[in-house]
Formats: sequence, C-alpha cells, structure tokens
Amino acid sequence: MGTVPASAERLADHFVSYLFDQYQGSRHVRRVASWIGFIIKAIEKIAGPRLRQNRQRQIMFDYKDRQFKAKYNHRAGSRGGIEIIEVLPGRGAPEGKTVIQVTNLAEAEDCYRTLKGRLDAFIK
Repeated sequence: MGTVPASAERLADHFVSYLFDQYQGSRHVRRVASWIGFIIKAIEKIAGPRLRQNRQRQIMFDYKDRQFKAKYNHRAGSRGGIEIIEVLPGRGAPEGKTVIQVTNLAEAEDCYRTLKGRLDAFIK
C-alpha cells in the first residue's frame, strides 16, 4: 500500500484492527491498543494533514523538513511497544535513531504531551 493521507480517527481504527487481525488479539496487542490514540493524536498535533499511513503498519509524518514514522516493535521494552523513529533519506527509507519508545499507557500519555519538544531536541 502506498502513502495515504488519513484522519487520526481512521488511522487509529486501522492500526487497532490490523494488530488484532495480525496477532489474534494477543496480550501484547491488547496492551498496545490502548496507547494508539494518544500516539496518533500527538503526531496529528505536530504534523497536521501530513499525517499518513505508509505500508500496512506504519504511520509516517514530516516535521521540520525531516521524516519520521511510528511503528510497532516486538523488542521495545520487555513486551513490545511503539516507537517513533527518524526515516533517513536514501533508497529503501532506512531507519535512523529512535526519538521515543512507548511501552506503557503512562508513556503514551507522556508522548502526547511532549512529542513536539522531544522532536525539537532530537533535531538539534
């Protein structure tokens, strides 16, 4: 699937459905499902209409002429989580460093409150 602009609501629905369909509602997926709204709304606050779905399981966005993505990572924390990672220029969109890793609901809330400042500090 190519890059598709999307509403935050549609993206949240898509990713929760994707995780439940792909991983049959495992405990790890149930944990993450409650965080997705916080994370998507945090991205929407800074990216606005440039928030988009890329591939089946990634959210892409631009911030200050840099590209980032949010994706599920089985190795984040002890039981998996969601990471926001810089996407480097180049063939195949190589991943750069992780900006933020969300492994629980409190971290998802913190992401919602602090993502802009964290991205600004990351870019400096």
